[in-house]
Amino acid sequence: MTAHARNNHRALTLTVLLVLVLGGSFTLILYTRGSSWWYAPLAAMALVLAHAAALGGIVFVAARLTGRRRAANGATHGHEGASPLHQSESIVLHSPRLYDWMASLITLGREAKLRQWTLDLADLRAGTVVLDVGCGTGTLLLAAAERVGRSGTLHGIEPSAEMRAHARHKAETRDVSLQVVEGSADALPYPPASIDAVFCTLALHHLPGPVQEAAIREMRRVLRPGGRVVIVDWQRPTSFASALTDPFSFIFLLHRGGHNASPADVLDIEPSMTTLGFEGIARHRYSNGALGAVVGRLGSGTGPIEPHD
Repeated sequence: MTAHARNNHRALTLTVLLVLVLGGSFTLILYTRGSSWWYAPLAAMALVLAHAAALGGIVFVAARLTGRRRAANGATHGHEGASPLHQSESIVLHSPRLYDWMASLITLGREAKLRQWTLDLADLRAGTVVLDVGCGTGTLLLAAAERVGRSGTLHGIEPSAEMRAHARHKAETRDVSLQVVEGSADALPYPPASIDAVFCTLALHHLPGPVQEAAIREMRRVLRPGGRVVIVDWQRPTSFASALTDPFSFIFLLHRGGHNASPADVLDIEPSMTTLGFEGIARHRYSNGALGAVVGRLGSGTGPIEPHD
C-alpha cells in the first residue's frame, strides 16, 4: 500500500471512529434524559457512515483505474497533457463514464444544482465566450449552452483523450457546438483577451503548486477586460457539524490525506489574483460545506500580460 493510500485509509478510519463515538455518546445522553428524539443521532450517524462507505468505494475504484493506467503507460511517461516540468505530479482521470457516475454520487444527485450555482457566479449572458479549464466530460459547458445561446461560444481544455471524446459525443447528441481541445492549464492555447468567462471546477487541486500559479496567470491572460474567472474547489468546512454531515467534507478529508498534487484547500488564491489585476474578488461557499468558489472580475482598464514561460 502506498503512502497516499495509507493516509487516505487512516483519515477515513479516524472519521468513522469519531462519528461512532460522538453518535453513540449523544444517543446515550438523550436516551437517559428521556428524550423522544433519542434515536436522532443514530439516524445522522447512519447517514454519515453511508456517505463514508460510498466514497470509500469510489476512491478504491478510482485508485484501481489510475493504477492500471500508470502501469500501461510506464513509470517514466507522466500524465497526458500535463506541464512538461510536472508530468509525473499532475493527476488526470481517464474513465469518462466513471467520472460522470462519481460526480452524480458525491453530489447525492445534485450535480445539476451545483453546476447551475457555478454558472450563476459568472453572470453569463447571450453571446458570451466561455472557457472551462479541465472540462472533463463537458457537463458544465453543456449547461452553459442554455445561457449563452447560439450566439455564444463554448471552449473546453481537457488533457484526457477519453474525456474529450465523451464530451464531444454528449454535445453532438444535444446539438450543441462545443470545441474541446487537448491542453494543460498552464499553457492555454488561446490568444490574449479572447474569453469572457473562465471556469475551473474541481481541477486546480490536481495540479502542483507552481502549475497552479501558472494556470491562474494563464486564465488572466486569456480573459477579456471586464470578464470573470470562477474557480471552484475544496475548502475547509465551516464547522465541525458541517464536516460530519456534508458529503463533500468526506472528499475533502480524503484529499487532505495527500497526493502528488497540491493540498486540498486551494482557494487561498486571492493575493495572486489581486496582483494579476482582478477586482471584486469574493469567496462563495456551496451548501456550507467543503466546496467553495473564488470569483474575480478583470478590471476594464487592465492591460494584457505575457504568456507564462
